[in-house]
Amino acid sequence: MIRSLLIVLSVATLVGCLVMMPDSDQQGSQSAPTDVSAPQTAATAVAPAVVVQEIPPVDAIEADSPVVADELSPQPVSPAPEPLIAQAEPSAAPVFAAAPVSAAAPVPAQSVPSDLHQPAVSALCREIGNKLGSVTVADCNNQKLQFADGFSVNERVLTKRDFLPKDLSEPVSRILIMGGIHGDEYSSISIMFKWMNLLASNQDSDFHWRFLPLANPDGLLDGEATRQNANGVDLNRNFPSGDWERTALESWRVTTGSNPRRFPGHSPASEPETQWILQQIEEFKPVVIVSVHAPHALLDFDGPVEAPHKIGHLHLHQLGVYPGSLGNYGGLDLGIPVITLELPSAGIMPSKAEIENMWVDLNNWLNDKAPGLTKAKTTPSSISAD
Repeated sequence: MIRSLLIVLSVATLVGCLVMMPDSDQQGSQSAPTDVSAPQTAATAVAPAVVVQEIPPVDAIEADSPVVADELSPQPVSPAPEPLIAQAEPSAAPVFAAAPVSAAAPVPAQSVPSDLHQPAVSALCREIGNKLGSVTVADCNNQKLQFADGFSVNERVLTKRDFLPKDLSEPVSRILIMGGIHGDEYSSISIMFKWMNLLASNQDSDFHWRFLPLANPDGLLDGEATRQNANGVDLNRNFPSGDWERTALESWRVTTGSNPRRFPGHSPASEPETQWILQQIEEFKPVVIVSVHAPHALLDFDGPVEAPHKIGHLHLHQLGVYPGSLGNYGGLDLGIPVITLELPSAGIMPSKAEIENMWVDLNNWLNDKAPGLTKAKTTPSSISAD
């Protein structure tokens, strides 16, 4: 009995030892215990601030996995990931599951200031309004003058305002009109603002108008107004007419006795204001140029086509041309009709009725006589100078 009991105990002990021995197929999947007291090496240290989501290979995803194969389809199957420390470097971005690809949203265009020179235009309006009795600061600001890519000698902005025709579906004729070539002819500047008011209140013109209301701002605004610009040059003798080099300085000495008010400059188109007007002519390509002066109370005309007989109370009296004048350069050299309106007074404005009558006559002549222009009439009842 005792012998049989010993045999049974031996067999039980042997079976227990066999059960506790590790299986060779499972041995490789067991993780070694981590020694928390040992310092981490470069291959095992992980920056605590970086959280990385590792993505299993596609073929390892089971049916009940929260990551579906379609989400991974844009990503190519890559080799096994590098050690984790490499992803924790500042220059490496964590890897996340790929999001569905969608159409790129348009990038909004950065806003650009409409006119970086607008403060300078506003400053010019303050000067004009404080200088002229017939134009207030508000009158000037209301015209929304634009910087026209030019500066005077003393770096005042040179400005323009365009009025488009009522019908842009047909080719249109462009009329360039300017005042203030001579800074002391106040009325030639003020009437520009009155006529701009007419166009603004009656926007059915057949022409594209470009106004240059003050071509010589320094002459008007540098202290006491002067005919010349800040360099002492008469801009209406500085245009590069074909006879300038040969006759301009000699004519100035002989016919004016070297009058400084009519000094043509030392060379043609030497002045920034002259160069700016030339640029406007080149870019705008007008079919007619209108230039307003004072105080000779007449209508002058240079160039092709039949001249108007009168504009308002101003009657045709052609004076001929001077070396370097706009009529000489534009009318004779370029073949662009140049209407020169000499108002009766440099310091006193024509009446409201006369301002309107002049505008009507000018538009009717443009419709009837100027080449390539439309035939719509402008009537006094359709406009107002207020």
